Parts: sequence; C-alpha cells; structure tokens
Amino acid sequence: MAEPTKIPDLGRKALFQGVSPEALGALQDASVMKQIAGGEALVRQGDDADALYFVESGRFRVVVNKARIVAHIETGEAVGELAFFAGGKRTADVIATRDSMVRKVSRQAFDEIALRHPELYAAMLKLVSERLAVATARTSSITSNNPRVIALLPAGNGALPDGFLMRMAEAFEAVVAAGTPVVPLDRGTSEAADSGEYQSWLAEQEAKGAYVLIDGSGPEDWGQMVCRNADALVMVARPGQADPEPNAMEISAMRSIAEPQRTLLLLRKSSDKSISRSSEWIDPRGPKLHHHVALDNDADFTKVARFLTGRAVGVVLAGGGALGCAHLGVIKALRQADIPIDFIGGASAGAAMGGAIARGMTVDETLDQMEAMFIHAKAMKRLTLPIYSLLDPTVFDSELRTRYGTRDIADQPINFFGVSTNLSTNGLHIHRRGPLWECVRASGSLPTILPPFIDKDGNILVDGGVLDNVPVKVMHGLKSGPNIVVSLGDPHEIWRTKALYGDIRGRWRLLRDVIFRRKRDAEFPSIVEIMSRSMVVASRMASKEMLGEQDILVNPPIIPNMQILDWHLGRELAEMAAEYISEHVVPTIDLDSNFTK
Repeated sequence: MAEPTKIPDLGRKALFQGVSPEALGALQDASVMKQIAGGEALVRQGDDADALYFVESGRFRVVVNKARIVAHIETGEAVGELAFFAGGKRTADVIATRDSMVRKVSRQAFDEIALRHPELYAAMLKLVSERLAVATARTSSITSNNPRVIALLPAGNGALPDGFLMRMAEAFEAVVAAGTPVVPLDRGTSEAADSGEYQSWLAEQEAKGAYVLIDGSGPEDWGQMVCRNADALVMVARPGQADPEPNAMEISAMRSIAEPQRTLLLLRKSSDKSISRSSEWIDPRGPKLHHHVALDNDADFTKVARFLTGRAVGVVLAGGGALGCAHLGVIKALRQADIPIDFIGGASAGAAMGGAIARGMTVDETLDQMEAMFIHAKAMKRLTLPIYSLLDPTVFDSELRTRYGTRDIADQPINFFGVSTNLSTNGLHIHRRGPLWECVRASGSLPTILPPFIDKDGNILVDGGVLDNVPVKVMHGLKSGPNIVVSLGDPHEIWRTKALYGDIRGRWRLLRDVIFRRKRDAEFPSIVEIMSRSMVVASRMASKEMLGEQDILVNPPIIPNMQILDWHLGRELAEMAAEYISEHVVPTIDLDSNFTK
C-alpha cells in the first residue's frame, strides 16, 4: 500500500486550504526561513515588494507613516501580499512585536510555482480580497487591540514593590471574563531555558486565551527576552523614591514597543498622599496613558486592569453653562451604583465639571464651588468695555485659579481631558497637560463673551463647543472600552420666545435701561444666551452615529425654561438628573459585558 502523501507545514495554514500538497511542497522548498527579533522590521515602507512572507511563529504590527497602527498579523498569516501582487512598493512598516520566524518566498520562485499550480493564485487572490474588504473597518478599531502579553518593568532606578505582580494578576482576574486564564510569571518561576522554549510557552498561553503578566526585573538577558516578546509595556515608577531617568532596560523596551502600547504607573503609598511632578516621569517615556496608583487602594489596581484589557469606563460631558450641573447628577448616580469612572473629559461646562471630579472633589463640593463662583462672586456678570469681550474675566480667572488650582492635569488622580478650539491652528485643542485651571478657562471661553485664553505657546483658544461640544471621538482616541456620553437636554426641544424682532432696543434706550437697572420689557434673547445656545446645539444634535458600539448616550432632563446662566437652579437640576439616571440608565448597564445588556 502506498504511503499517504505528507502534507507540508504550509498546508496547516488556513489560507492554503484547497491547494495541492505538490504545490505546497514546491513552495515550501523554495522558501527561506528567517528569524526576526522583537522590535525589528521585517519590511519597511517604501521598499520594493519583491518577496512574500508567511508567519511561522510570532506576531507583527503594521504601521503607516511611522505612527498609525493599521493591522496586526498573527501566526499562520501572510505578510505583504497586497503590495506583492500589485507589484509596487511597501505601503507600511511591518514590525515584529515579539521574536518571530517567517518563511520568505521570492517573486520569481512564487511565479514559477504558480504557473505549474494555478490554485496558488486562487488562494492568494481570496486572501487579498478578504484583506481589502475589511481594511476600512479594521483601521478604526486597530488601536483598541488589547494586549495579551504584558511586560512589567521598574522605572528609573527603582524596583517593583513586593507582591506587585500578584496584585496585578488578582486585579486582572477581577475584570476579565470568567474562565479567562491570568498567568503571572517572573524569572524565578519561568521554566524556559532559552528564547525558543519561551516563545513556545507563550504560544501555548495565547492558544488558551490567557493574559500573561511578566515581571521583567532581573538579569538583562531575561528582561530583553521578556520585552522583545511583549504586546505591551507597563513601567512602574515610585516618585520620591527613585530617579526619574529611564533605565537601560526601559530604553531598550521602548525601541521595540510602540507608544500606543506603553503605560506608566505612578505609585504612591496611600490615597491621601498628594500627587506632583508627574511630568518628570511622563516626558522621557512618552506613554499613551499614565495612571496614579495608591498602594493601599485595590480599586486603583483594578482600574489599571480595566485599561489594559479594554474595559476602562469613560464619561464624556457636553458643554452648556449652568445646564452642566446635570452632569453632576449623572456622576452621583454612577457612584451610588458603584460604576467606576476611569477617565473623564468634556467641553466647556463639561470640562469644568469633569475637571472638578478628576481632582477628587465630590458632587456636593463641586456644586458648592459652582455656586461660589457664579452666584456669590458673580464671575460671569461683570461687564467691561467691549474691546476684547463683553465680560471682565478678572474675577472669573481668579476664581478658577483658586478653586481648580495650578496643579498639572497629569497630577490629577483620575485621568482627564478637556477640549478647546484653537483659532491659531484652526482645529481642536486637546488638553492633557498644563495647569487644570487653564484648561477649564480655555474650554469655557465663549467667543465675544469672554476673551480667548492664550497659552504659553501663543495659541489663541476659545470654547471647545465651537468645534466639538460632545468630544466622544477624543475619548475613543485615548482609550478603548465603554463610555457614558452625556448630552444636555431633549434633542427635539424647540427654543422659542414671545419677543418680536421689533422688540430690540436702540442704543440710547438700552443705555438708559442699563443705568437705571430697568428690567427688560420683552423676552428677547441676550447675547450670552444666544452664544451659549449656539454651542449647545451640537450637543442636542448628538446621535448614536458618533458613538462606539459600547457607548451609551444619555440625555438627562432639564428644568423647563432653564437658561445657561441660571446657576441658582444647579443643585435642583443635579438632583433631577441623578434620579433620572438611577431609574432609567443604571439598570441597563452591565459592566461584565462592557455595557451591553
């Protein structure tokens, strides 16, 4: 009896289903094995596409213009097939994210074999078609690709705290789906004697769908191997106990692990310890995100686990003046329901409310702060000569500086961003650094009402609501995971007045009425109301089209006829919103399934 034809190794790849063993054998014989270390480039953007590659082991990322990750390539997949069959130049860098092995087939060899075995062309044409069909969809989600193999390194000249690896593993176990393995590993518990055994072990864990947390401390060869084969890098810093200068292992790791997959943890002994000078650790490392972790607070470890597994909860707050007090009701209801707020951001009033929460204030403290600024200090009621603006910003600026403080955004215990409109660059300005009060001031600078804020670089900044009053897309760019997006008011509400166009008072009558403090005899909208309402329109038109699959759009009710300067109604509005969210929104949220119920 004739022995059955042995299927070449290439036959195990799904893309070669239906290809004859003879064709696969010829292709395999013509291929050359090539080893690529983690962090090295297999191909570079602009190179001639003169070869086709098949991944035998390892993993790669596809990067366009040195910055944008557009795809990930796993074991068993082809590399560079689009440019190869188009006969042009490479359109992206392909970088190994761990030690990898590939088969290289030259163009000449492939063409010669395919002439004898046309089914090869059919198989590759099918692959090309599939890649092109999903290219657009993948581009929007690729940055949210969650790492499975995570390297932990001490930052600077410090060391990981005792038991840190196990605490992180326990935090992962608390947030991942039931039955998902979480494997902590350090040099002392690893059985891998060399890189090959280590890669095989990693492949086994990935096949199980495990999250692998690896302590890269110890000998240099161990740390190098860990970082070369990691999907993400977590640098653990101990400000005040170590030098912030990156150590040699960090520098090496940052060469192979791209900025979107770098995280910096800034540890402090307890939650009541103040935070300062975070920038000294952030700037030399360029992480996408940093997190403050109090060693006495298990919730901080769980927060980090949510970020690293794509489950971090974001809250996005729209602008709208005093109507923004509804945001505080939303926050109150979420906290009462033990729904975490891992990242908060907003525009205009949303930035003001979110900034207060980010710095650790309670809802009641924030309401007190708003009343102190806008009711008692009358920060938005001080007219000036209309050269730079209608209102004098002196008191407003002083109140913001006092109540929000000069501490950097990076030093706030909760991750935060605000947005303003940059008239200098004609685009959206995202505030992730700089004094918190400056962000709130810039984001709320209603054009003509308040003078623009000018930052240290000379940028002219006005209200964020001019361009993006509901900055949910900004949140999507900063993190993956579900978001609660708070718009303001019923999007179908119609704003009307009983006033007629002829009710507009002339300048002399207007001046007389101002001098004698006469009440307006008609309900014609003021310039402040008009400008603010113009900003809110974008919020009220918010739709599900701007949301991610896991996002929830919330429209808390607004007190009838409430205007954007009615701060005296803020506390009542917050309570109304809290009741609404507790009854109608909280029951629909399922954290275990990322908000889908």
